[in-house]
Amino acid sequence: MMQKLDGNVLAGPLSQVMAGDVTSARARCVYCGDVAAVAQAVVYADGVRFVAKCRRCDGVLLTVVDAGDDMRLTMTGVTSLTLPV
Repeated sequence: MMQKLDGNVLAGPLSQVMAGDVTSARARCVYCGDVAAVAQAVVYADGVRFVAKCRRCDGVLLTVVDAGDDMRLTMTGVTSLTLPV
């Protein structure tokens, strides 16, 4: 069963595939154009799967799957990701 959480839960899994604190990055939703910090996304997680949805329109922004030997990241719902430097 997937739990409903906020985007801060993505800090651990995303740190395995990206440098820095990705939860403070700003993502633009491909569906509605909303721009918000990844930490503001609504995330459904079950420990190995994380589905981040737009806080405004509920469109899927990104998914992260811990497949054991691999970490799979898809960002089909994000048109841009702005990382702080």
